[in-house]
Amino acid sequence: MYLRIKTGVLIFSALFASLFFKRVDAQISKVDFERLLQVPLQYTVLRTTGQMTIDGKDDEPDWSKAPWTEFFTDIKSGADSNPLIKSHCKMLWDDDYLYLFVSLDETNLWASLTEHDSPVFQDNAFEMFIDPSGTNFNYFEFQINAYGTVWDLFMPKPYRNGGKNLTSWDLKGLKKAVQLNGTINNPNDTDQGWSIELAVPFKSLNLSGDQPPGIGTTWRMNFSRVKWDIDTLNGSYHRRKDINTGKPLPEHYNVWSPQGIVNLHCPERWGYVQFSDQLSPKGFLSEKTEKLKLILWKYYYLQQEFKRVNGKYSNNLKQLKKMYKDGPSLNEKDFEIKLYADEYQFLIKGSYPGVDHLLSVDEEGELNIDNLSK
Repeated sequence: MYLRIKTGVLIFSALFASLFFKRVDAQISKVDFERLLQVPLQYTVLRTTGQMTIDGKDDEPDWSKAPWTEFFTDIKSGADSNPLIKSHCKMLWDDDYLYLFVSLDETNLWASLTEHDSPVFQDNAFEMFIDPSGTNFNYFEFQINAYGTVWDLFMPKPYRNGGKNLTSWDLKGLKKAVQLNGTINNPNDTDQGWSIELAVPFKSLNLSGDQPPGIGTTWRMNFSRVKWDIDTLNGSYHRRKDINTGKPLPEHYNVWSPQGIVNLHCPERWGYVQFSDQLSPKGFLSEKTEKLKLILWKYYYLQQEFKRVNGKYSNNLKQLKKMYKDGPSLNEKDFEIKLYADEYQFLIKGSYPGVDHLLSVDEEGELNIDNLSK
């Protein structure tokens, strides 16, 4: 089932029905569920030391110091992608911009859309998702193809929770450049790839007086490469069609931090990006805090499935645990988990000894962190 929905509302209970259940009384698939309970990847963004020129090249000295992300992998399984179409990126920042350089191998450069805010994902494209608050609400999506055509939009909340995309929002002040290593839309040669360089202005991502990031600020982000199977017809590229239906075959998604599901609008599965002036060999994530988040998300997912089957939410954690008794264990004994729920809404709270903050997730998938020392 294709779950990468661009318009309309994604009903999350239907999502889990298609993922985990073949009939109402079946148990959740351990493999599928386990993919949703993995800690996302992390990346440290270094500060620039000199002037950046946005030309689609990474020849400034600062780019040579910026680490590359891992190569993008399959969106659901995390399996390695085709070695002929490897993709990865790197980032830098200063007081005004987040800089991004993307390298995408490609043997057939193809694009068709040229109008701003066209559905760029219908071409081979690169996508960027940014959630500065880390709450899974009020996030941004950006897409660009080999022509440099952009679709930018704002999401008050994910589609699964009734969110609708606001395409009227624009990433004002964006600087962009695309470099092609080959010839676009020419089936008569073999191309090498393309690169993208962006300067994303922090002021365009500012909501309600938010401050620009400083050293130690952490955002949730993910990057995706959309790639279609294409055929050559009458000397031009076309999306490959199913021989039975005549409709284009589904696209392929390779991402930086695996989602565990074919849906990029699950912000809790995005990677972590921290702004800094130096790299840390151990990374910056707290192992216990990330484990606590996974526990909370586990119950969030189970609540959605419980409601699908029973028409209401559960108010009993033990009842939810029975739904995946043979599934992955997160060993919750060191954590305090509390569930507050009625038929229509719920709040799952979690903490662990020695920490001064309390995490919570509600029925809309909003993550909040409360400081207990205040």
